[in-house]
Amino acid sequence: MKQDADRTTEPQQRRSRRTRAELLAAVERVVAAEGPDAVTTTRIATETGVAVGTIYRYFADREALLLAAYDETVVRILAACNEALGTFDARFAPTEAASRLLHHYLDAAEAIPAHAGLLRAMRTIRPVAAEIAVHEQEIERDILAPFLARFLPEADLPPMSIAMVNATVGTLVDLYLVSESQTERDWLRGEIEAYLAFVVARLI
Repeated sequence: MKQDADRTTEPQQRRSRRTRAELLAAVERVVAAEGPDAVTTTRIATETGVAVGTIYRYFADREALLLAAYDETVVRILAACNEALGTFDARFAPTEAASRLLHHYLDAAEAIPAHAGLLRAMRTIRPVAAEIAVHEQEIERDILAPFLARFLPEADLPPMSIAMVNATVGTLVDLYLVSESQTERDWLRGEIEAYLAFVVARLI
């Protein structure tokens, strides 16, 4: 009996993961095309062919849909940065490595058409402190820890210092991503890069 149960459980889990992924992909499409205000459970049901009642088995409401879609884009951005970091020449100066990593992050975020819209929606739903708590460990694990290990192995940063860099850079990056003016974006890229160079220089 247990073997029969195992054979039915895994396909159900795969279907559930696939359904969830389809729902979030639909959220991204709608946000990219029309903005986050266009996302409703009824609209996502229409886009996917999934019943509204089924959507509520996965997400409590439209806000939960938007937050989950945003979180998925962050996971992809962090993965792209982690992969890029692994290709950096170990002889890069720490400031050069930090600059390249920053540009990889911003480019990866901009390559996801819905990310900025989802970011704007997230900021109206999730308090800043909660957002830091949600992604702080992921950023430290996937970006900060490998960066420090490769390019600043002797740096001894207390947790509060890492949290401050996380929060400051994260706020500046979010400001860049939600800015609609290319002139503002170009200026902000330079400012964020200058801030990173300052922080890294203090650790060398």
